[in-house]
Amino acid sequence: MPAGLFLSIEGIDGSGKSTQLELLTARLKREAVPYLLNREPGGSEVGNQIRQILLEPKNPVSPTAELLLYFANRAQNVDEQIRPALGEGKLVISDRYTDSTLAYQGSARNLGQGLVASLHAIACRGTEPTLTIYLRITPELSVKRLGQQKKDRLEAEGRAFHERVFEAYEALAHADSARIVVVDGDRKQTAIAEEIWRIVMDRWKQRD
Repeated sequence: MPAGLFLSIEGIDGSGKSTQLELLTARLKREAVPYLLNREPGGSEVGNQIRQILLEPKNPVSPTAELLLYFANRAQNVDEQIRPALGEGKLVISDRYTDSTLAYQGSARNLGQGLVASLHAIACRGTEPTLTIYLRITPELSVKRLGQQKKDRLEAEGRAFHERVFEAYEALAHADSARIVVVDGDRKQTAIAEEIWRIVMDRWKQRD
């Protein structure tokens, strides 16, 4: 059986991840490519309960508790979903993974990259995406896109917080350009979808 492929999709709030994931998974279905979509926070029954805690605006979750909850969710998903699907030769697509934690909690919450890396080693135990699509938009465009819509607890953070998230993603993309592929998110949805499809299929065909 051919090996699976672990893909993650990253970007600041408003980058268009949800739309592009819908377009990608619809095309995967049409092309009969076996896949699993994992969402963070969420993804599993336990993860969905954690998601409610993390994203509810009324919950006064401390930065450290927030970090640990994200990794508890991730550890559950690694065991319950991601590793089994990779073992079955599927394309595993994770809507956010540890790059998000490095950007949001490590940088924007000032908890530190080293702490995030240590918890990642415990929770993920070597389960790493081999390809990451980073949908790049500016913080200014993020604010414009989110507008007056109802925001979750993290989306409701101030402008300075989201600028730190953006800067962290830029640094991650620069430091690991072999894994993280930058895709311009300020274009027509169809053009973005075609580029993502080409990138993903190139890697899918080259898997061991």
